[in-house]
Amino acid sequence: MFSKLISTSCSRNLFRALVLAAALLPLTAATDKGYRYILTGNPDDAKVSPQGGFLLEGGAADPEAAIRWMIKQSRGGDFLVLRASEEDDMHVSVPALGKVDSVETFIFDSSGPAYSPFVIEKIDQADAIFFAGGDQSEYVRFWKNTPVQAAVNRAIKRGVPVGGISAGLAILGQFQFESMGEYVTPDYALKDSYSSGITLGRDFLEISPLKGIITDTHFSQRNRLGRLMVFMARLLQDGWTSDAKGIGVDEETAVIVDNYGAARVTGKNDAVFVRLLQKPLVCRPGEPLTAEAFEVVNVSDGQEFDIKTWKGGGRRSRVDVVNGVLKTMN
Repeated sequence: MFSKLISTSCSRNLFRALVLAAALLPLTAATDKGYRYILTGNPDDAKVSPQGGFLLEGGAADPEAAIRWMIKQSRGGDFLVLRASEEDDMHVSVPALGKVDSVETFIFDSSGPAYSPFVIEKIDQADAIFFAGGDQSEYVRFWKNTPVQAAVNRAIKRGVPVGGISAGLAILGQFQFESMGEYVTPDYALKDSYSSGITLGRDFLEISPLKGIITDTHFSQRNRLGRLMVFMARLLQDGWTSDAKGIGVDEETAVIVDNYGAARVTGKNDAVFVRLLQKPLVCRPGEPLTAEAFEVVNVSDGQEFDIKTWKGGGRRSRVDVVNGVLKTMN
């Protein structure tokens, strides 16, 4: 009876559709090794030649154009997601936006999997690597100074596109707000640049265009300009750099960066490029920040900005911080 049904043209098409749908269903391998592994698509290495670049997403949602770009850069290969939160949303959104050989996700709950040969093999075979949202302190604790960190840096060197959203964006710059302490609001940071919640780190990933840069996320929606300014003032005050640069990215917005630092903004809102060239006047424990002459550039959808020269389109302003209060000068 079943063979007769599928002998008709209509039923053959239905049968093919069911087979295809079954092939695209995520396969989950639960392990006792501190991670979950989820696969959609072909488990074998795609054997393609990806083209590099970097994707900085502010949070809340992935702009479709940004994910399409990353799929294109992957050359339709193996799209790998690294995260610590129990979600598999990329297994729906990525195949819906472009053809890939596979979508794979590792969900970590400890640092143990960072030493797993299987995990490292999959990173070494990846044609795109995406850091999901969550808590960047977990990413630092789970991956820093481990084989995962080394494998991702190898991938960057061989031209694999790398991106992240929210917490995943927070770890992409040379400098990071590691979020090891309590939640840090802009007002809290501005009142005390050295409050216990402000934990900064550096040199997690080796992304050349983002050297000297610290990032922040959910930017305008959570009013984080003042917080980013505190981070940048600390970088100068502590001698980590002589030219502090920051990129804040709004929700539902992304910055696409090529290997040479040419950036383009896509999405519903803005990316904000901030620079501080001179040391803060007051940046001490227990005291509000005072720092002058932050250069702020708001860049919108479709506009470009050259990170290497720090020039490009957008709305420019100067902002000072006086006794913990932001003052726009023009």
